[in-house]
Amino acid sequence: MISLILVAHHSSDRLPGAIESFRAEARGLNLSSEVLVVEQSEDPEEAVQVAALAPDRLLVRPNRGYAAGLNAGIAAAAGEVLLLGNPDVVFSPGTLAALLAALEAGWDVVGPQFSLAGWLFPPADEQTPGEELRRFAASRGIASWDRFLRREVKRWRRVWESPAPVAVEALSGALLAVRADTAARVGSWDEGYFLYFEENDWLRRARRLGMRLAVVPAARVEHAWGHAAEPGRTAEHFGRSRRRYFAGHFGWRGRAVARLSLGSSPLDPRPFPPAAAPPPALWLLSPAPLGFPAAGRWSSVPPVAEVAAFTAACSHCAALTLIAYDPHAGRQLGTWKTP
Repeated sequence: MISLILVAHHSSDRLPGAIESFRAEARGLNLSSEVLVVEQSEDPEEAVQVAALAPDRLLVRPNRGYAAGLNAGIAAAAGEVLLLGNPDVVFSPGTLAALLAALEAGWDVVGPQFSLAGWLFPPADEQTPGEELRRFAASRGIASWDRFLRREVKRWRRVWESPAPVAVEALSGALLAVRADTAARVGSWDEGYFLYFEENDWLRRARRLGMRLAVVPAARVEHAWGHAAEPGRTAEHFGRSRRRYFAGHFGWRGRAVARLSLGSSPLDPRPFPPAAAPPPALWLLSPAPLGFPAAGRWSSVPPVAEVAAFTAACSHCAALTLIAYDPHAGRQLGTWKTP
């Protein structure tokens, strides 16, 4: 049996896509499956709406955070394989088969290639003091920024363009596939993380046990990124979890880098769209002024309609940084700010 565990917070509008697409995938493979929804909105009306979606199991609980919700769902699940995720995901045809094939091939924890409105999300950032220092340096000057983005684009393309699973150091917690016995070996998710960095902590413990992580590019999942985050508390949750993670795993070095904050962007973006079209490019779209992390797509012309589609699908996205990048020359062709 395959168990899909979704931790929901005011997500009744997103859950149908996740539940229906997963069940279609399981039926196509003739696999027994179950959907467990851990409803943590603390809203009776929301719980009624989620119950109407007919998950196989519905756990209505106080909101103690994403890690706590996953622990409750894992404890109640009956599947030999667990899919742990957010409610704002939609499985593309063939996704479940690709994830299961990767587990069968010997990978211990795997994740899909996420996308939104045709843009590919990058693989998850590795969270170490060294990587934090590189990100910090990239915010201080254009030369450091150029070096960092060149390195990141190579890392992203390694996943985006691979036909086979790609070994990685980190995965997004939006959807993970793992065997139940493997999850039990790693242990419970740390409920000291209310939101953010809980997957980094859990996966780091998995890697210390010698487990192998991979992104499966053939497994495509549409991810309406961040729909349930509380806008007024996102920075608070992120900052607290970041400090806890770095201090807990890296001691004084972690505490030192956790005090760093990124500087202002060295970029000087122009208003979008471009007045003159650059040559065919890898276009990178980012919610951050620095331009990374960034979703990507190839296009021979400025992707005006595609940017509008991404913005419409990402309801909480405000101004976005758009970069036309030539990966062969390793340089940007232009930078713009969307309205």
